Amino acid sequence: MTETGGNARPGAPDWSEAEQTLGCPLPADFKELRRRFPEWGAFCDHVVLLKAQGGTESVPGNHDSLRKAVRGNPDSRRLFEPYGILGAGEARSGRGLVQWGYSFTEDEYYWLADTTVDPMTWPIVARADPLEPFQRFDMTTSEFLHRVLTDAGFSPFGIAGAVEAPYYRTY
Repeated sequence: MTETGGNARPGAPDWSEAEQTLGCPLPADFKELRRRFPEWGAFCDHVVLLKAQGGTESVPGNHDSLRKAVRGNPDSRRLFEPYGILGAGEARSGRGLVQWGYSFTEDEYYWLADTTVDPMTWPIVARADPLEPFQRFDMTTSEFLHRVLTDAGFSPFGIAGAVEAPYYRTY
């Protein structure tokens, strides 16, 4: 994502905890995005990518929180229908949602993970509000993020009309 500028220092996050928690590898393009933008921040002060490690702002921490929520509260399960959370019991074994990011306007971004296939083939499912149905996108994480940042017509997720040029700001 060269359009976003170079204000973040590249790093090499350790994804072993996340992948062990999930029981499968994560998409390589997402890991490359986090390598290029390892510091905590947001694209266009809007889109946040979960980190490799560190509490609920990480893929494994967030996933553990979601699994506990749906296991402990049957009403929470309905929020993730028809897919369920990967490994939470209500989803088909080896298949379910894994959150990878969100926006500051309540957009939620997930992979529809399937541990039996290459994670680069996992579709994106997203919603603009936790009470709205999911929309499915057969594209990679980086393609989805690029559309959010550059395609004003990518409704309801596109923000290109609201920002002059994509950028990444660290916090």
